[in-house]
Amino acid sequence: MSMEQRKLPTVLDLRALKGQKQLTMLRYFSLDEAAAAEAAGIDIASVPAEILFHPRYREVAPSIFSMAGQTHTECGTPHEYFKWCNSAIERGADAVYCGNSPAYIEALRNEGLPAVSHIGLIPYKNTWTGGFKAVGKDAESAFKVYQDALAYDSAGAIGLEVECVPDRVAEMITKKVDLLTLSMGSGPKCDVEFLFIQDVIGTNTDRVPKHAKVFKDTNKSYDNLLNDTVEGLKKFVSDVNSKEFP
Repeated sequence: MSMEQRKLPTVLDLRALKGQKQLTMLRYFSLDEAAAAEAAGIDIASVPAEILFHPRYREVAPSIFSMAGQTHTECGTPHEYFKWCNSAIERGADAVYCGNSPAYIEALRNEGLPAVSHIGLIPYKNTWTGGFKAVGKDAESAFKVYQDALAYDSAGAIGLEVECVPDRVAEMITKKVDLLTLSMGSGPKCDVEFLFIQDVIGTNTDRVPKHAKVFKDTNKSYDNLLNDTVEGLKKFVSDVNSKEFP
């Protein structure tokens, strides 16, 4: 599909693609990154609320199905959380990210609010699964991940981030659920491949996950841009001091 033909997909559009083609998803953090994702043809994005709600967001990313969420410390009471989710949809989100229990997902679905949740390695819940490591490598934990997936599917989630789950477990889940599975380091058989933009372009200076792959190392480009910026600013200072500018 050419860029001219791209349009913002609906939930129904995305669900119709399950089993037909694999989609791409990014987590990005700025309007410039959103514009780059649009130009590259990214399908889905997870976006900080302040970026997604920016007046220019849909100008730069008109065809990317975009979601925002709140961290577990921001949600407040269930009533406050539901108010935020309603506001998010009203302000332009195509779906909300909700890492809470299936009961929250069901309540959102009952109100017509599309929600995506999370199984496997959940960073802020990692103490329950033994830290930052794969989840579902033994029969007992694999069955627990599978049960979690079925529960979110039954609750009405439209998507489920499957993070650091063994390939075979992720494949089995994908075949058994109606929702879209979003692979974050869970192999090639999910409905969507999901990465953070800094892991794609090589700018991650923090803990790099094992599943990350640098498709284009832009660090040298950033270094060159910084050097050119400093050079330009020094010339500005010099020309002012020497009376050459203005």
